[in-house]
Amino acid sequence: MMKVSVIIPIYNVELFIERCVVSLMEQTLEEVELIFVDDASPDGSVNILREVVGRYPSRKDCVKIITHSENKGLPAARNTGLAEATGEYIFYCDSDDFVELDLLESLYNKA
Repeated sequence: MMKVSVIIPIYNVELFIERCVVSLMEQTLEEVELIFVDDASPDGSVNILREVVGRYPSRKDCVKIITHSENKGLPAARNTGLAEATGEYIFYCDSDDFVELDLLESLYNKA
């Protein structure tokens, strides 16, 4: 079982998503599930996501990319991710954010 599932909705964030994904892929906590939900983004966000994920072959098995066929909005994208999550804890991360590399480990240890 994964310790933490991170749910990241994606919509129109091609300028920010690389930094977000890198900060999640480089987390110090190993047992992390990263669930990216493409909410029918019209830009190149998902292509950038796939390229960045490809740089981290040791983490590829912990990444899920789910695609909505039409834009359903942020709450629906989060709910789609939540339905797929298997982690003991859930962390929501917006795709235009980035996090400290030990964030998930610190939060998990506090919990």
